[in-house]
Amino acid sequence: MIRSLYNFTAKGLLQALSFILATFLFGFILLNSSVFAQHFGGKVPYLALLAFYGMAILWIHGIGFTIRSAVWQLIFLPISGYILVIFSIIYLYISK
Repeated sequence: MIRSLYNFTAKGLLQALSFILATFLFGFILLNSSVFAQHFGGKVPYLALLAFYGMAILWIHGIGFTIRSAVWQLIFLPISGYILVIFSIIYLYISK
């Protein structure tokens, strides 16, 4: 099941979307670092780690790195990266 979920996202357009979302979140963090620090590093610093984890997942997927092991596919599943990054972008955009 993990392999089928991972292979579902192994398409060129989804990889481009992964790279664009990860780059957009990185740019947003870089340009609005004080907003990111206040809202993600304030009360619950684990939210910042989740945002960086999602960004790392999408960069790995967006570059085109193919993971063969099922365990690592579960850890770096692009669908979870999409969820984390999209919620992080929405949260940062609303709180700006």
